[in-house]
Amino acid sequence: MSPDDAPPGTGPAPEPLAPEPPEREEHPLIAWARAIVLGIGDTARDMLEAGRQAAREAMDEGWQRFDEKTKHRRR
Repeated sequence: MSPDDAPPGTGPAPEPLAPEPPEREEHPLIAWARAIVLGIGDTARDMLEAGRQAAREAMDEGWQRFDEKTKHRRR
Protein backbone atom coordinates (compact mmCIF):
# COMPACT_ATOMS: atom_id res chain seq x y z
CA MET A 1 0.00 0.00 0.00
CA SER A 2 1.47 3.34 -1.04
CA PRO A 3 0.93 6.64 0.79
CA ASP A 4 -1.49 7.61 -2.00
CA ASP A 5 -3.69 4.61 -1.10
CA ALA A 6 -3.89 5.53 2.61
CA PRO A 7 -7.20 6.85 3.94
CA PRO A 8 -7.47 10.65 3.95
CA GLY A 9 -6.24 12.40 7.08
CA THR A 10 -3.57 9.83 7.89
CA GLY A 11 0.05 10.58 7.25
CA PRO A 12 2.94 8.26 6.80
CA ALA A 13 3.64 5.86 9.64
CA PRO A 14 5.93 7.36 12.30
CA GLU A 15 9.50 6.15 12.36
CA PRO A 16 10.36 3.81 15.21
CA LEU A 17 12.25 5.41 18.08
CA ALA A 18 15.98 4.87 18.18
CA PRO A 19 17.06 2.46 20.91
CA GLU A 20 18.31 4.16 24.07
CA PRO A 21 22.02 3.97 24.70
CA PRO A 22 22.94 1.40 27.34
CA GLU A 23 23.33 2.83 30.85
CA ARG A 24 26.85 2.94 32.16
CA GLU A 25 27.46 1.16 35.40
CA GLU A 26 28.50 3.50 38.14
CA HIS A 27 31.78 2.91 39.89
CA PRO A 28 31.14 1.49 43.40
CA LEU A 29 33.10 4.26 45.12
CA ILE A 30 31.06 6.93 43.34
CA ALA A 31 27.82 5.18 44.29
CA TRP A 32 28.99 4.92 47.89
CA ALA A 33 29.97 8.61 48.01
CA ARG A 34 26.65 9.64 46.46
CA ALA A 35 24.74 7.62 49.06
CA ILE A 36 26.69 9.27 51.88
CA VAL A 37 26.10 12.78 50.52
CA LEU A 38 22.38 12.17 49.99
CA GLY A 39 22.09 10.63 53.46
CA ILE A 40 23.72 13.68 55.03
CA GLY A 41 21.30 15.94 53.15
CA ASP A 42 18.29 13.93 54.29
CA THR A 43 19.49 14.01 57.89
CA ALA A 44 20.06 17.77 57.76
CA ARG A 45 16.53 18.35 56.41
CA ASP A 46 15.05 16.15 59.13
CA MET A 47 17.01 18.01 61.82
CA LEU A 48 15.89 21.41 60.50
CA GLU A 49 12.25 20.33 60.48
CA ALA A 50 12.53 18.98 64.03
CA GLY A 51 14.09 22.29 65.13
CA ARG A 52 11.30 24.29 63.53
CA GLN A 53 8.66 22.11 65.19
CA ALA A 54 10.33 22.51 68.61
CA ALA A 55 10.53 26.28 68.11
CA ARG A 56 6.80 26.46 67.29
CA GLU A 57 5.96 24.42 70.39
CA ALA A 58 8.20 26.61 72.58
CA MET A 59 6.57 29.76 71.22
CA ASP A 60 3.09 28.38 71.92
CA GLU A 61 4.11 27.41 75.47
CA GLY A 62 5.53 30.90 76.05
CA TRP A 63 2.30 32.54 74.91
CA GLN A 64 0.29 30.17 77.06
CA ARG A 65 2.33 31.12 80.16
CA PHE A 66 1.90 34.80 79.27
CA ASP A 67 -1.87 34.36 78.96
CA GLU A 68 -2.02 32.58 82.34
CA LYS A 69 0.00 35.30 84.11
CA THR A 70 -1.79 38.30 82.64
CA LYS A 71 -5.31 36.89 82.39
CA HIS A 72 -5.50 38.64 79.02
CA ARG A 73 -5.94 36.52 75.98
CA ARG A 74 -3.87 37.46 73.01
CA ARG A 75 -5.75 38.02 69.81
